[in-house]
Amino acid sequence: MSPGALIGLGIGIPLAAASVPVIIHLINLTRYRKVDWAAMEFLLAAYRKTRRRLQMESLIMLLLRVAAVIFLALAFFPFAAEEVKALFNFERSSFAANAPLNLVVVLDNSGSMAYTQEGQSSFDRAKKYALAAVDTLKPGRDRVTIVRMSDVFVPRGIGGAAASDEEQQKRRKERVKLLTNLDLETARRELAATTVAAVDTNMLVAMREAYRLMDLTPASDAVGLVVITDFANTGWSTLRKDGANQREFADVMAKINERMGQGGSPLFYDAGFDDSNNVAIVSVSCSDRVIGEGMETSLQVTLANYSARSEARGVSLVYRIDGHETKSASGKISLQQGKATDPVVIKLKANELKLNTEREKKTGASRHIEVEIVEPDGLKADNRRSIVLNVVPDVPILVVNGVPDKRADLNETLYLETALSISDNRGDDVRTGSETRVTPNRIISITPAQLTAQETFLDYRLVIIANVATLPESTVSRLEEFVAAGFGLIIFDGDRVDHQRYNRDLFKEGKGLLPCELKGPEGSVDVGAPNYGIVPLEISHPALSIFMRDKEQTAIITDPKAINNWRGVALPQGSQIDPLRPTQVILGINKTGTAEPRPFMLERPFGRGRVVYFTSTASERWNKLWQTAGLPLFLYHETVSYLTNSEARYSNLSIGEPYRRVLRVRDIAPVYQVKDPSGTITELPTTSEEGVQLVEYSGTALPGVYSLTALDKEGAQTNQKWQERFAVNADAVESDTAKISADIGLSLKDALGEIKFEFQKAGSDGEGRALVADDEGGGVWLWCAIIAAIFFLAETGWSLVISKPEQ
Repeated sequence: MSPGALIGLGIGIPLAAASVPVIIHLINLTRYRKVDWAAMEFLLAAYRKTRRRLQMESLIMLLLRVAAVIFLALAFFPFAAEEVKALFNFERSSFAANAPLNLVVVLDNSGSMAYTQEGQSSFDRAKKYALAAVDTLKPGRDRVTIVRMSDVFVPRGIGGAAASDEEQQKRRKERVKLLTNLDLETARRELAATTVAAVDTNMLVAMREAYRLMDLTPASDAVGLVVITDFANTGWSTLRKDGANQREFADVMAKINERMGQGGSPLFYDAGFDDSNNVAIVSVSCSDRVIGEGMETSLQVTLANYSARSEARGVSLVYRIDGHETKSASGKISLQQGKATDPVVIKLKANELKLNTEREKKTGASRHIEVEIVEPDGLKADNRRSIVLNVVPDVPILVVNGVPDKRADLNETLYLETALSISDNRGDDVRTGSETRVTPNRIISITPAQLTAQETFLDYRLVIIANVATLPESTVSRLEEFVAAGFGLIIFDGDRVDHQRYNRDLFKEGKGLLPCELKGPEGSVDVGAPNYGIVPLEISHPALSIFMRDKEQTAIITDPKAINNWRGVALPQGSQIDPLRPTQVILGINKTGTAEPRPFMLERPFGRGRVVYFTSTASERWNKLWQTAGLPLFLYHETVSYLTNSEARYSNLSIGEPYRRVLRVRDIAPVYQVKDPSGTITELPTTSEEGVQLVEYSGTALPGVYSLTALDKEGAQTNQKWQERFAVNADAVESDTAKISADIGLSLKDALGEIKFEFQKAGSDGEGRALVADDEGGGVWLWCAIIAAIFFLAETGWSLVISKPEQ
């Protein structure tokens, strides 16, 4: 039936019922014939005295009868009551019995919900309650919308860079809409199939999505909200009264209450455990960014005690390499409640990481190290953490020497090449008799004239251009392709550089490789000219981390006065500024008499790679760095290590981060397959980006180790060409399973103030009560019938009063 017809009936039925007593009353007034007779004069005089009282008594009698008949009609036609209510703009109850109800279920299936106690997890309780809530709804009338934490989760980008707000919202809408307006049977299936996901809790975003979906529900339908979670610190601490997002939480809850109306309130269900007991591996990292064959390295493992219990916990660690022998990593480690340990160091010997087969010795191999807590607790997922280390035969670095010279102090890259080639030196291990490699670099040096013969730079990990006058246009294009693919470029300035050609071909008004626009030289090359020192400007930059450990290390940069000449530069301004590729000044020159340091070392992203530019020379032509106490040795080593880590960046990812592999000519194969931790194999297509072939995999939803395999086909036979592995780990924030407070209801009250809500706790007395009232055996019709009976009784009583003879 159309809304107009319903409204017509809603108005018509009560009016028709109300007219019945009135009509009867009018008929009674005209039933008798009027006859005048003499004695009437005395009666009329008496009547005039009592007329007002009689009229009032008659009117009250009529109104009681009208009201009784109206409510009796509404009892037989309850939908009419709802339409009348809507006509006069009264809010429908969100749990109204006769209106279609869209029940929004916010289901927390984040990592902390896997916490288990006495054979039951928080998520087991959550699903049981969610299914019970759906069972209270009426089939064919009500609908269910499910907002899961895994649907609102948006992973960080590579390197921790977050997606834009618009991109995050787009991804959420695409996922959330799949579970919108479900019939009850479909909702039950979806809830039963939902599992705990290794994602973070973002309750504020989930509530925003819930309100958005409620607001999209037709105004004629009722809406309800049930939030099912464990109230762990991980997702709720910022929503408490003193939390950073408390005001936003209260605002969205106020909007939800307004949409639900006067008849219902959002309900929060606590599925968590009060006395959680959890110790977690927070992080596993490696001291070396790139590991060459024969190198030793070490892992740093951080542990934390997130238990609600106050006593200290003692745990021990073991580790396995490629799933082989389990080795002890530590003795008993004592952890205080709420505290993290200093990193536990696991030293890995060269023979534990060595390349074994001929294929590995040519292409390198990835080693999977799994670190595990021996003692079990309620949350198993964070007791184990993986890291993948890429072991390579060497790291090929191309050095373009702009000024080759027999004299060491005049040769532009001789000192630089010597410093970076320390990787070829090996030290003897007296205990094992084996040799230990220091660094993995392999230097290939060419002159500018040989650049045109380089058809591609993709066989190198890093390109260094030092005091080269100009670069051919074809070389610039190949360098852009190389850096955009995710690799690194270092440019040293010098007296041979044609800065106008560099601006035209490499800066390109802010769109090219150069981080800045080049000007003329500053300072002086005269023997008696003053020298200036260097100052760190981006102290958190990875290339400077070795210098920031203590004052003595920092002094290696700040104390020497070694710079006498450098290139003046202008940082990007106006339209030259690219917010996605900002220029950073990492080191500056403290020139006397200037308000700010002159740039010395600058960096700018380009595509997926990075370009570092030095305003001085790699040799001693414009500075005396090589005469200082090891500054260029450490600085250039750290910078090279930072830039050659591009491929290792994809070896260890967080949940949801895509894996990306650039394909060199030798890597190309007919088939590429990824195997995830569950054993599922996915075939990947190749794509092309800026002329570079690559494979990309975005299905990193499970923690563990994945393998990418390239397969060759020879006739009907398929052979493995090469294989790499990468690890995916969940964010450690989900390990904090302790609740936001001992009294969740009170915490919600503090955070929400006067905003209405209901609260239930797993195992409480009110847990089993129905969420939605049914219209069978109760509801509007019953209340209308009761009120009609009351009016009928009142009318009967009143009639007895007014019909009583006067004394």
